[in-house]
Amino acid sequence: MELLSDAALRLNTQASAVAATVLSEPVEAATRCEQVNQDMRLGAAGVGGINRGLVRGMKAMNRAMMPSVGGVGKELETGGLPQSFVLAVTASKVHALEDKHEGDTLLAGKILKSWDREGFQARRNDERMNAASGVPADRQVLTIFLPIEGGKGRYQQAMARNAAAAGSPGMPHKVMVAKDSASAAVVQALVTAGTAPNIIVGGQSLQDMIAGAGAGAATGADQLAKLAALHERGVLTDDEFAAQKAKILGGS
Repeated sequence: MELLSDAALRLNTQASAVAATVLSEPVEAATRCEQVNQDMRLGAAGVGGINRGLVRGMKAMNRAMMPSVGGVGKELETGGLPQSFVLAVTASKVHALEDKHEGDTLLAGKILKSWDREGFQARRNDERMNAASGVPADRQVLTIFLPIEGGKGRYQQAMARNAAAAGSPGMPHKVMVAKDSASAAVVQALVTAGTAPNIIVGGQSLQDMIAGAGAGAATGADQLAKLAALHERGVLTDDEFAAQKAKILGGS
């Protein structure tokens, strides 16, 4: 993936003003962002373009053959959002807006999704992890926790009910933003400090999973795999991952 051009960075400087023409509240910060997707991670791991294309084709075929299950998978992977969008923050809401532009001019796009700012959680990823995800050096990565929406499918509805009952803020999604002032303002507005969110993995909360991570060698191997997956997705920081890995290995 190429570095951001000067034209792309100029679009970021327009994001707050353009978002203000669409939203009913004053905009505190806004910037364009892109999703960190599986294709990027595979490319960073050395998987060639042909094989990555086969992976995309298989996913599309699975969604066509099993639309209910495929819809769940797509929702979890993308949060129901396009590859690029404008992330805008107001006093009470966080919005995803259509990334619409002509040349060097950002245009007013429609509102794709909105979430209450209260309870919305985000985490800035350690930049040492970015290269492994195929993220260019001129971007920074945010993990945003998007609520699971019920939708029309019974699987989505069941997942939404379970997440709400467990108090989970949603599924983590990695997005990359520039390192310019517009993006820095969004990061400052959204990134939450303190303990890790109550993420639910396989019906078990992250906190409970970590607490029981050292409960035997067989369980430890499974916990290591789960922790590694959470680390790769940005849910666990490098320090959190290292500490919990040490607990598992120490209890094996």
